[in-house]
Amino acid sequence: MAFDAVGTVMYPAPSVAAAYGAAIRRHLGIEVSQETVAKTVRTALSKRSAAKDLRTSESIEHEFWADLVREFCGSADGFEDCFDELFAHFGNAKNWKCFDDVQAALSKFHELGFVCAIASNFDLRLNSVCDGLPPLSSIDHRIISSTVGWRTPAPEFFAAISDRLQLPPKDILMVGDDLNNDVLGAVAAGMPVAWLCRTDAPPIDLPDNAIRVSSLVELTQLLGQQSNIAMPRQTERHSG
Repeated sequence: MAFDAVGTVMYPAPSVAAAYGAAIRRHLGIEVSQETVAKTVRTALSKRSAAKDLRTSESIEHEFWADLVREFCGSADGFEDCFDELFAHFGNAKNWKCFDDVQAALSKFHELGFVCAIASNFDLRLNSVCDGLPPLSSIDHRIISSTVGWRTPAPEFFAAISDRLQLPPKDILMVGDDLNNDVLGAVAAGMPVAWLCRTDAPPIDLPDNAIRVSSLVELTQLLGQQSNIAMPRQTERHSG
């Protein structure tokens, strides 16, 4: 089974909005409200996921985040220092936390025999983040968009998960919080999906091979009772 990272098993603490606001204020003397930051980041990510060209790389990821910071402060004096601080900030595990249900759920998934993977739109900073978060450090595999060369919901990204786990898509359960990137992207690739919705969002129609869960603990209970997902023995973890 494969887990999205941000919003599924981990979250930034302080929030993206708080971190951006503080760094921009410190380096450029500009006040940007957390609401403005949150909306701008959300819009940029949604637009990016809807783009026709979903190819990526380490340099493309770097430029995307640099361009996002420029939306708030242009290229004014202090921009480089501000961006460098923010880029390093989100690559430091101390600025991330795992959701409360992650450790127990991962232990249960391993007990059930699942091979687990992190499969995420991110760059190589994700390795240092996962290495510094004990619940995630021992996950068997990491599939990172910047090394795959494609972002979700591109089919090539999900093909990379299948290649890494050496399993057909139908035997890989994708777990994620994003309806477009994680759910619809994985379904289109032939994977069953668990949509992790931690909020009280209204009911929506999901594809036949997708389910909705409110927590990872709920998912462990469902999989412990009955599952049509193959449960191969765990293998050695490979990063990258």
